[in-house]
Amino acid sequence: MLNKVSIINLNKANITLYVISILLLFNYRIALAEQNNHQTARIAILFPTVSEQYSHMFENLIDGIKSVPGYEFISYRIDNESTPEHLNQWHKQNNITGFIALGQTTYKLVQSINSRLPLITGGMVSAPPGINGISLSGDPEAFFRHLQLLNPGVNRVFYIYSKRNNGWLIDKARKISQKYNIEFVSLEVKDYKQATLQYKIILNSIQPVTDALWLPLDNIAPLNILLPEILKTSWDKHITVFSNNLQHTRRGTLFSLYPDHYKQGRRLVALLQRKLDNPNSPAVLLASVDLKIALNTRTAAHLNMSFNKEMTDNFDQLYPSHK
Repeated sequence: MLNKVSIINLNKANITLYVISILLLFNYRIALAEQNNHQTARIAILFPTVSEQYSHMFENLIDGIKSVPGYEFISYRIDNESTPEHLNQWHKQNNITGFIALGQTTYKLVQSINSRLPLITGGMVSAPPGINGISLSGDPEAFFRHLQLLNPGVNRVFYIYSKRNNGWLIDKARKISQKYNIEFVSLEVKDYKQATLQYKIILNSIQPVTDALWLPLDNIAPLNILLPEILKTSWDKHITVFSNNLQHTRRGTLFSLYPDHYKQGRRLVALLQRKLDNPNSPAVLLASVDLKIALNTRTAAHLNMSFNKEMTDNFDQLYPSHK
């Protein structure tokens, strides 16, 4: 037989269960309402016509975008015949709610129609003023973290860049480098000639073992021409070279961090939703945080680094052999 205290405790338990059930029902209705709201959002994915070399990147970005449930995505390919007038008419006819523009040319075209709709950009290296989106350039935090894990003896990193493409990353990189007790030497250049000269100066003066060179995504330097000389110096002086370009590691840099375009596509949708929820929120340009890592095992061995199978399984690509 239940005593009075037991009855009181039972009533309290029932009340608690009732409150929890009400809260769960309330949260469910909010989630359902948000889902219904997302279903009405018609998002335009605009992407450029590119060569086969770059098409895979845009395909992965688009696949990632379209994998997010609760939206209606409509694709629009940009080509030489695309005009602001046609795009303006198209987006009105399709009741577009927001734009995700992939690539520099696409971004400029959407900007030209002066639409008040939210615009998020991806698949770009350079950063026009006021851009809202995600750059292909990797987050400095990830680069310095992996550098310290792979070669903790490095205490100085050189970085040659153009203000147009990577100037916005410099302050963040400098702050992050201090966290890892690394001196970050950033050198701004304005054209091919300056970039080539600066790389040659660094390669002549760079110190073995303790210095490193970071190759950014930046077309200010003719890295396709300079890379053989960079890699030769790296090999001869035991210099750690790392990059934002997967192909550089295939050719001989120690490691590279490169975007996971599928995950980046999903993140672009999250940025757009934030803008839809708060149209007055300030524009924000983010570095890529969804990154994959490649390692050149031959270069690592030359730098006296060794990795067991458990460690190498954490890399997405291994060169000379790869997954």
